[in-house]
Amino acid sequence: MPPKTTKDQKGRQLFRVGTPLKDVIPQSVKNPPRDPKPLKAPEQINKQSMQEYHPFPDPEDWPGDEVVQALNLLQGEAQLTKCNFETDKYVPFWRRPKNFLRQRWQQESEHEPPYMEMRENRYNMNDDYYSTRLETIEKIHFKEKEVEHQLTICESYERMETPEEVELRRKEFLEKQAAQQKNKKGNKKQAEEVFDENPKMTSDVRLSDLICNDTLPPNSRWIASQLQQIKDRDIKDCFTQKSLSSKIYPQKDGAPIYNPNGKYIVKLYFMGKERKIQVSDHMPTTFDGKPLLPQSVDKNQLWPMIISKAILQLWDYQSKGSLVGDGFVMYSLMGLLTETIDLKTISGWGVIDNMMNNNHYVQKDVFVSTYSYKNQSNLNTNNRSKKEYLLELLRNPKKEYDNYEIARNKNSSPSQHQQIQQEEQDEQQEEMEQDEGEQQIQRFRKSQRGFSYESLSRSYSIPRPSIPPGNTNLNTCFSYSIVEQFQNENGFNMVYAQKRSDRELRLRQEYFDLCKTPMNKMTKEEKLELRRRKKEIKEKLQDDDKKRISLISQQPVKHRYLRLKSDVQGKDPVIVFSPLAADEIYIAKKCIANKLNKPPNYDIPEIKGDDKSVVSANMKNTDDSFTVKPLEDFSSVNNAQEPFNRGEGGFWVHEKEFLSLFDYIQIAYDPKRYNLQILQIQSNPDNDIASYDNIEMIIVQRDPDSDDNAQVAFLYGFQPKYSQDKDLNEQIRPYSMLQRFDLETYESILDYKLLNQCVSSQMLLLDNKNHIFKMNIYSPLNFTIWFASNNKINTQSVFDYLIDYENYQKQSFQIDYPSCEANRYYVYFRFKVFLNSNKENGSFVYRLKSTTDNQLLKFLKVKLCEIPPPDNNLMLTTIEGVHKNLFESESIINGTQRMMLRSQTTYYFILEGTPQYNTQEGTFELDFLINQEFTFTQLENVEPARFYDKYVPTKYGTIFRERIFANEAQASIYVRLTEGQQAQQQQQVAKGKQTKGGAQELEIVESEMKGERLIRLELYHGDDLIVYNYGINSVTLSNITLPKDENYVIQASFDLREWPEAKIKSEETDNLYWFTTIFASDTVALVRDTTKEDKEKAIKKSWEDKEPGRAANAKKSRTKYLITLKEELTPEEQAIVNAPRMTKKQREEEAKQAAQKKGPKKDDKKVGKQTKVEAPVDIVPQQRQIPKSENHVNEAITQFLQHLEQDRIMDHYARHAGLINVRSDVQKREILEGILMGKEEISGIIQRNLKMREEIKLLQKDNKEILINEFQSYRSSYKQELAEIYQQRDSIKQDLTQLMKKEQQLFDLCKQEKVGNPEDVEKLIADPSQLDPILVSAAKQVINNWKIAIIQEKINTALQNFDIDTLQKCVDQIQQLNIEGIDTSAADDMLDEASGNPNFQAEKLAELKKQGKKPNKK
Repeated sequence: MPPKTTKDQKGRQLFRVGTPLKDVIPQSVKNPPRDPKPLKAPEQINKQSMQEYHPFPDPEDWPGDEVVQALNLLQGEAQLTKCNFETDKYVPFWRRPKNFLRQRWQQESEHEPPYMEMRENRYNMNDDYYSTRLETIEKIHFKEKEVEHQLTICESYERMETPEEVELRRKEFLEKQAAQQKNKKGNKKQAEEVFDENPKMTSDVRLSDLICNDTLPPNSRWIASQLQQIKDRDIKDCFTQKSLSSKIYPQKDGAPIYNPNGKYIVKLYFMGKERKIQVSDHMPTTFDGKPLLPQSVDKNQLWPMIISKAILQLWDYQSKGSLVGDGFVMYSLMGLLTETIDLKTISGWGVIDNMMNNNHYVQKDVFVSTYSYKNQSNLNTNNRSKKEYLLELLRNPKKEYDNYEIARNKNSSPSQHQQIQQEEQDEQQEEMEQDEGEQQIQRFRKSQRGFSYESLSRSYSIPRPSIPPGNTNLNTCFSYSIVEQFQNENGFNMVYAQKRSDRELRLRQEYFDLCKTPMNKMTKEEKLELRRRKKEIKEKLQDDDKKRISLISQQPVKHRYLRLKSDVQGKDPVIVFSPLAADEIYIAKKCIANKLNKPPNYDIPEIKGDDKSVVSANMKNTDDSFTVKPLEDFSSVNNAQEPFNRGEGGFWVHEKEFLSLFDYIQIAYDPKRYNLQILQIQSNPDNDIASYDNIEMIIVQRDPDSDDNAQVAFLYGFQPKYSQDKDLNEQIRPYSMLQRFDLETYESILDYKLLNQCVSSQMLLLDNKNHIFKMNIYSPLNFTIWFASNNKINTQSVFDYLIDYENYQKQSFQIDYPSCEANRYYVYFRFKVFLNSNKENGSFVYRLKSTTDNQLLKFLKVKLCEIPPPDNNLMLTTIEGVHKNLFESESIINGTQRMMLRSQTTYYFILEGTPQYNTQEGTFELDFLINQEFTFTQLENVEPARFYDKYVPTKYGTIFRERIFANEAQASIYVRLTEGQQAQQQQQVAKGKQTKGGAQELEIVESEMKGERLIRLELYHGDDLIVYNYGINSVTLSNITLPKDENYVIQASFDLREWPEAKIKSEETDNLYWFTTIFASDTVALVRDTTKEDKEKAIKKSWEDKEPGRAANAKKSRTKYLITLKEELTPEEQAIVNAPRMTKKQREEEAKQAAQKKGPKKDDKKVGKQTKVEAPVDIVPQQRQIPKSENHVNEAITQFLQHLEQDRIMDHYARHAGLINVRSDVQKREILEGILMGKEEISGIIQRNLKMREEIKLLQKDNKEILINEFQSYRSSYKQELAEIYQQRDSIKQDLTQLMKKEQQLFDLCKQEKVGNPEDVEKLIADPSQLDPILVSAAKQVINNWKIAIIQEKINTALQNFDIDTLQKCVDQIQQLNIEGIDTSAADDMLDEASGNPNFQAEKLAELKKQGKKPNKK
């Protein structure tokens, strides 16, 4: 009978009526069909998923400031509140502040005051900043000495209102006044209040700095860095514009106050809302009382610990992992959204440059910081006291960056590096010997600056070292604020900004003092020592000037510096190498701001020649010739502009040094600065995955009032909730990602950054046009999304977007489905889809929902299968079970999806799957979006038919073999194994009754399978295998076409290679049952296939008829064989084994004798009759007939019998010696001819191969000769080129040797103190192109000086000898060469005197002779 229609509880018809069984099963089928059973309804509906997500409980919502302020927190004892404080080093002990701070108060009284630590750290601070901090700390210390320690939350003070606060007060006043006017009743006039424009006194809170070191856990260090950043940058709550102190309650006059009872309430942000976090003052400490949360420098202030504990308690509602690098802290406190950028993947500084501009700094809407996970400390300073450590640095400051300098100079020659290192060590030693105290600290700052003329151009032109230099003292898991960045734009040469070093200034001052020292009263040795020292200083100064000039003449090197700042204390000062100090970077910034190529007071050094020319005439005219004007002085520049001031403090780091020290950059954005939308998506209790259909598409609209080239900021933030199960969070961490999506191909064009932190965001800078993004979100539980932009933002579902903007049409269907058992395969619906289009391909978009249980879709999948054409009835013999020429695709249901189809082709659109829990009946809502001509036809199914039976072991491992009949049906067949027992049989056995009927009439009590069994499910058409599939304990043939045909057979079997025991009856196979469920569009009948068994019975019957007693003998033989397998035998079994075996002839004789014995007895019964004696008859043995092939089922026997039944029998070679194959003469002749022809063919092949081999040898020989000739020609040309190269090298070496010799001669000539022949020098510099330009210029100066000295000497000699002719020649030469610096007044006077007296020389010589003097003979 056909399946009946089924209706659900609401009376809805779920299935159609199928074809009656009598019309499906042919009349030729003799076996009865199996009785189909309806699907078993689940006893209990369970909506829980197999993969459960247990969310953390939500914290309490904030009831309001007034409500919390009204709470009386000062009464009653505080109950201990703990947070999940995970640390590998410490087990937290929860103590109140007075208990663990008492130890610190005692330590302060025993040791030096805290401001001594500030004095030691002065070298790392700005002077003004240092003095202010020092005064504060000294006041705190002396105040604590006078009075008893009193715990506070933070320091309160009074001040005048700022203009911004006055404006905010005016706004509140106007709002209040508008509300009062709205609530007025009648015409009663009330006195209007007048707003006071004058600033009023208001109370404010001053937060102290924090203490943070490596002893704190990573989460505490990260919270400390965030709190310090909020304090340093004065960050306000982006929604309320209030300070950080307003988060703590109880409060008095707007400031938090200390509660002796230890009860506090902290207001934090969580999932887009303000939350109330109740905190006690029990803080986690180590066993010896050291707190594990960040503390304040003022040890009486508790605000850092209270806020830190509140954050960690709120973190327990979100996750239990690491806070480091997450934006959770900054959002919870101030509502800022943070973006993390990995420095390893950064391609440029464009985004950071944009976020570091002055507008963001003034508006305080963007805050940039950096942090690192790695430990930068390579030196263990914990075993030394802080004072010893600083003194060691003062004694040898190069020790901290010596390794770094070696790495930076590894590309230079060892001699050069060794010389530079030795010079710096000598200079440092001189400094340490001459100065003490504060001067030592200042020089230490200079050494940390790493000043050298070569460092600026060389230090960053080589690869940076992989290991940071020494101990940098950077806090790991700690965020440093990036306050400012600087880069030398417009080609500014940073050499101009470098000040002269203390060493150079000291040498210049020493040289100046030596030049002024009188030498009249000095001894000869003292004079020589003075000259030697002056010469040494002069050479050093000239070397420095040469280096500076060479750097100035080179192309400017582009630099980028970043200033990091964090006023947190508790660790040694940060030691970072930087070629430029803060004041030098300030000079460069000011030059760039005023568009100057160099500072106005910068003097380009001039290299002088000899001792006299170094001092020149300036020594006689002024006493400050070596006084260097400060580069900071821009007074000579009219209307000089100051660079933008971003405060003081911090330390500068070069770009490449920065990249080697830090791992990430974090940017915090103020979302309130833009048009902000906050969307809180709540997860459905019936669905693990939160639905976000309405925000699938994000549209950032163009602003018509702005220019098209204007920049549009788009900020996107994401915060998910996590499960309490860590394993689930680690498997797939909740994430969100923006995508540029192509809706035509339904593929992502561009994937933006993956946001998978607890609180994370991304800023996109877009053009002013319409931008469309698609959301890709995975979040099992609730999540919150922030959208903020300068332009308007719209959110839509994909369906709405396609309908509104892409002109898609919508078709909707509602499909009812029944309740289903857990872990059972089910087909929910089938659609026939046809695309009638002229285009080659098309697509449709679908969306599937369940009105009752959306969680069900998680375990289902959609399948799209192409229907075979009418002329092709073949099906695929693969594991998928689809037509071999057709297309099939499966997809998991995830929101809106697109399916691609070929035109003029029909497809099946199927929903199937295996739910993991008992589901209730419900309805699917299926929506299709199309923009082409599609036809969707729903195929109604008949009620699913269920068949089951007990497994009977067979030698083939066959579970069942059934003939399957249908009337053109589309079906899916599901087979599963289970262990169980028959319930009715158990009850009747207990009552002592016997059951009637087979096992199929009994209900089965199922239980879980103990093992995993591999099942093979096959569909045959006759003997041809059509479809098959494998599965563990269950298997499915999905969407197969069953035409009206009698030859289809379905078979399920075990893989005997995996489970060979399946063919033996045992405990494992005794209680094994199989269940088959068929989901079809029409009635499908199963009939047990007994064809094989019927054939075997027919053969056995024919054997028994021909040979009576064969079955009994076979049974005896089988019994005897099984007995022989046993180790121990009983006497009866032993007798059976020892029984003699009878031959066939003996058995026939025994049977004949038995028949003769029976004959006479029958004849004796007849009395009175005489027996008739018959004559003996010769029995002719009958020839045994060969059986027919259709009477056998064995494949080998069947093939052999079919071969014998053929008309023509072919001879075959015997497989063994027992069979003799006799050939005829014709066959022998044919074989011989074939062998001869084969030999001839083989000989021909061999001849051709030999000929080919010879040709190959000749070809190889020719190629070898060609290669050898080419190689020899190449070798000769190479030798010739090499000889030319050697010749060129020798000539170059010779030229270089001559050049070096010439330079050495030139250097020796320039170096000698005596005046030489200028012509010798002129010959050497005749070709100056190859010589050092500095040396050539120095040689020219030497030539000039020598000429001056020679002319001066000639003039002096001529004056002494009254040689008028020589004097005239010298004067003419001076005028001709335009030589300056020679006094010719005496020569001019003598020439004037001798102009009228021809005997002038003789008269003067006579006068000398009278005076008793002799003229100079030179």
